[in-house]
Amino acid sequence: MEGRQRPYDKIYCQEARLMIDLYNIEGTENICSHDLNLSTYNTPLTWPTFQEDYEKFKNVIIDSVEKKNPLVMLRIFDGEFHFLKGNAVGNVARRHVSDLSKVDIQEFKDGFLKADYVMTQLYPDQMAIYNSLFPNRRFDFPMEYAYAVVANKWITKEFKGKIGIIGGEKKINLIKNLFEHQQYRDYVGIDGFNDYISVPEKFACDNVGTLEKEIGEQLEKSSSDIFIFGIGISKLALAHRFKNYKNAVYLDVGCGISALAGTTSLERPYFGGWTNFRLNGYDYAGIDPIDYADTAGKSEIRL
Repeated sequence: MEGRQRPYDKIYCQEARLMIDLYNIEGTENICSHDLNLSTYNTPLTWPTFQEDYEKFKNVIIDSVEKKNPLVMLRIFDGEFHFLKGNAVGNVARRHVSDLSKVDIQEFKDGFLKADYVMTQLYPDQMAIYNSLFPNRRFDFPMEYAYAVVANKWITKEFKGKIGIIGGEKKINLIKNLFEHQQYRDYVGIDGFNDYISVPEKFACDNVGTLEKEIGEQLEKSSSDIFIFGIGISKLALAHRFKNYKNAVYLDVGCGISALAGTTSLERPYFGGWTNFRLNGYDYAGIDPIDYADTAGKSEIRL
């Protein structure tokens, strides 16, 4: 998360309050003490229909894939909020945009509202920011669901042979290399993605028109019925346009792409039980580790 240190301390994590059953998702685990000590996951008042809506979330995806109804499900959280408020802090300035003052922020705000379903995380302060930015658009689902379906491998197993991926070039290449190993294929539940679509690693927001053309050309050649993606803040302006190039479902999974690349922190929501697969001798230079260092060496398999 932008601006927050997340050191991994097993003893400290054990002191956190337990998540009530309402927010548990099968095949996942949440170990971050910061998250668990919030009121979010310890009262049914946060999202009383959490379990029912998780099933609805999955059914929306299944139904759209089966009926070939194009669909974009888009996450928004603290980095995007900073960007939309014109704050060039943290990774906003380091990775997403070279000069925020030259960007038409309204294009990104309007683009976000054109997504079919929108999501944010159930943190009280972040939901308040969301409501202040989008007072007339209630978010549809908790974005925890988008993390969970990667963490428990539901998304890859459910759409085996139908699923593609869109992400930063270096992480996409790393994921391709990981699929050369049977142990990784068995863990993820597929032998590979149907399509691998790459975007620049840095400053993707600088010229969304050029980026749209690059992604669009790849989408037009693709065969997948569903894509998971993580392309940073540029998604706000671009994701709703994906449907112009390929009739498919597009699910924004954010750090789920990092998890598949073996570079996620286990303290990310619902990734506490994840295993990071790491390649011996692989050049990880230039790959954004995000907060991987917080839990580096914990629950890893070296290939």
